[in-house]
Amino acid sequence: MAASAAQVAGMIGEAFVDVPTAVWLVEDPVERVAAVGGQFALVVEHALAHGGVLTSGRDDALEGALVWFDRTKDEPPIPDYDARLRAACGRHYEAFAELDRIMDEQHPAEPHLYVALVGVRADARGRGIAADLFRDIHKRLDESGTAAYLEAVSPRTAALYASLGYRPHGEPFPIGAGGPPLYPMWRPAGG
Repeated sequence: MAASAAQVAGMIGEAFVDVPTAVWLVEDPVERVAAVGGQFALVVEHALAHGGVLTSGRDDALEGALVWFDRTKDEPPIPDYDARLRAACGRHYEAFAELDRIMDEQHPAEPHLYVALVGVRADARGRGIAADLFRDIHKRLDESGTAAYLEAVSPRTAALYASLGYRPHGEPFPIGAGGPPLYPMWRPAGG
């Protein structure tokens, strides 16, 4: 993949502009794109070193991306994450740190591939881009006998992931006091 972490994170950040989780984290849409994209840049950069990033489209015109981590083995933490998250998210740092804490508490302990981020540019949706990205990663998972886990951000995305073999993995959990739920989903090894 030749696209930079910033390009991938920026595209996914823009794709998340209306996602309930992002709206809850940052009310102002301009600040939201910057803060979410900043946090995503840290995640994507780490995935490039300790996981993987699949993209669709040209590097100068990304249409979609899937960011994952291999949780079948130990993974080092993101270096200086707290300080870097504070710098990336500014006054919204506390909300992002709380989201991270809640997601970590809910994360399954079983070995799996963690699909951390999936995004498709708004003008490219409806063309099967996300399904194609998943098809590539699922082929690898099925060959290695590895399960996958993700958190859907809405009932609509949960339905998409269900069509790709993911099933609920516990009850939906809120991202904070009054925040929208995330829908934990699991795809067993071999689909």
